[in-house]
Amino acid sequence: MKNLKRIMFFAIAIFTLAMSTSCSSDDSKDDENENPTTDFIKFKYKEKDYTYESEFSSSESINISGTEGIDDTYKKVSLWLPSSPTVGTHNVVFDLSNLTTTYQASFSFMPELNNASATSGTINITKVNAERIEGTFNFSGTQGDKTFTVTEGSFSVERF
Repeated sequence: MKNLKRIMFFAIAIFTLAMSTSCSSDDSKDDENENPTTDFIKFKYKEKDYTYESEFSSSESINISGTEGIDDTYKKVSLWLPSSPTVGTHNVVFDLSNLTTTYQASFSFMPELNNASATSGTINITKVNAERIEGTFNFSGTQGDKTFTVTEGSFSVERF
């Protein structure tokens, strides 16, 4: 009986020790909580704030965009950067023939605007490395008789 109690004591002690180590936090998780890296693109349009999860795509240029809705509720903001963007403030231009070296923006806000190209503004790249691109932006343009202005924009996106 004495040996059985001893075996049970050691079994419980080992089980408790195993459970406490398996539940301990991972150092990389702690670092993530201290420095969250959430992908987002946000902006203000007609005095209202919008925030979307950002999407990243790349071929001959980089596209950072955010969307919501469908059909008449579809909204999209897109920033086009050269494939090797640089830190600094860059003028937004409209030049579809030169996507590989220019900084461009487009905007959809259905039903009033559909894929409208910005004709002025800036994209300020504040961080660019192998893992992330971050920055701020503002732009404006006209589509037909509709004028649009996007202000207080910012983004952070993981490169893949």
